[in-house]
Parts: sequence; structure tokens; C-alpha cells
Amino acid sequence: MKLVHISDIHIHPVPILGLDPVASFAACLAHVEQYQADADRIVVTGDLTHRGNPESYARLREMLAASPLKGRLAPRLLVGNHDSRANFLCAFPEAPRDADGHVQWTEETPAGLFVYMDTALEGSHAGHYGADRRAWLAGVLEAAEAAGRPVWLFMHHNPVSVHVANADLIGIVEEAELRRLLARHRAVVRHIFFGHCHFTLSGAVDGIPFSAPRSTNHACWPDFSGIASRMGYGELAPNYNVCFLSEAGTVIHSIDFLDEPKVRWLEETGAAGVPY
Repeated sequence: MKLVHISDIHIHPVPILGLDPVASFAACLAHVEQYQADADRIVVTGDLTHRGNPESYARLREMLAASPLKGRLAPRLLVGNHDSRANFLCAFPEAPRDADGHVQWTEETPAGLFVYMDTALEGSHAGHYGADRRAWLAGVLEAAEAAGRPVWLFMHHNPVSVHVANADLIGIVEEAELRRLLARHRAVVRHIFFGHCHFTLSGAVDGIPFSAPRSTNHACWPDFSGIASRMGYGELAPNYNVCFLSEAGTVIHSIDFLDEPKVRWLEETGAAGVPY
């Protein structure tokens, strides 16, 4: 199964750190439309807007309506700490949600069960996954385990410390509780996809692999100084991830979509019959 994972698009009417988030996401969408039309799913893991304003959600809805990405390719939208759940649901009233109103749901896919989680709390940049949401996730994971279905988790916030102070300061508050739940079900959870940090990440938490792309607008530089008050940014390539999911394994490619014009193709082969 082929998955396109996008995150932190930050739609906003004015530039952020000198970059136009609407133009950036438009370029990302255009690249996905041209090169990844054979994908099975597209997921955007939160921070859909920069300030949670109604006009930003309206602009995002217009962009998606104008895109040929429909049906199985209609982007699945999660909320993040820069979003307003209420304003998002006003603009996207058809968005699935759980019984408590959180924007989280499940979807059967060719690779198994996709579980879309809501780690946002209004007024907080930190992630939150309290008892009610963990109870929902526990029920989902228990049912999947009983059915022998592999699970792929999607959330906005990083589920574990990434050793970058400004990111860990606003990680998931209930990290220990969430990790205990995930550890109990590591046999069924194949991978965790998230965003939030704005830099490329890969690793594992309690035996479960994870990955994250950069923001499509203002990519960040991982800073290991321990200074939580500073953030590295600049002329860094935004990207999205193309992920191949199967029983044999999970493969993640980072696509620096603005660098496509720089690519040159070498088609000559050497004596061994391979390009060099």
C-alpha cells in the first residue's frame, strides 16, 4: 500500500517566517497530484492552519475542492495545536469524530486499520491524550488485536521525547500513560506517523517504529543545545513522505518537492548494466 504523509501546512493569509504557507501547500499538492496519483491514501497530520481562523479553514477547503485528489485520495485531515477544533468542524462538518467530539476515527485500508488520533487541546501547544481518548484508543487496539488486524497510528504530536528542547516542551503531557498503552499493543501496531516538530524524524517508541516529515512551509533544524527558547529555521527544504506499507516491512521516502526541478536523470548504463 502506498501512503502520502503530509504535515504542518499552517494555512495562513500572510507569510510565516518569510514563507507563504498557501503557496507552499499549493506546490506540495501539485507535486502529489503529478507524481503520487497512484497512492492509496493521503494523510495530513495536523496544524492545518497557523492561527485556527475560520478564513484559513475556508481557504484550505477551497484548495482541496479544486484539487483532483478525491475519493481514496481525498486528504484525511487531523487537527494539531495550531488548530481550532470548533472552527475546523464548522468548515469541514463531514469530518469524522468520536462520541466525545474529538476528531479521531478509524478506517479500513488494504494495509490494515488506520487509526487517526486527536492529540490537540484548545489553548495548549502541548499534546494531550487524556483518559477519555486513551479509553477510545484502547478499545480500538483491543478489537484489532482480537481480529488479527495490523494497526497504523496517525497523530499530530510526537509520542516520545525527541531530544530537541523546543519540541519536547510541547510534547504529549500524558506521554507515560500513552506509552504504556502502546507498549501493551506493540504486537499489533506497525508504525506511528506524526508531525509537529517540523523536521524529519524516524525511530521507535517502546518497540514501535515511527516517522515524521518536515513542515510543507517552514521546516526547522533540530537543535540539541537544550535551549527551549530558540528554534532553527531558514532556507530549508520542505517535504512530505511517501510510505510503502506491507507485511514485509515499511519503507519511508522523504520527498523534497521544491527540489524536483534540480533533478537530472542518468539513463546510460555501465558494463555491469547498472546506472552510475
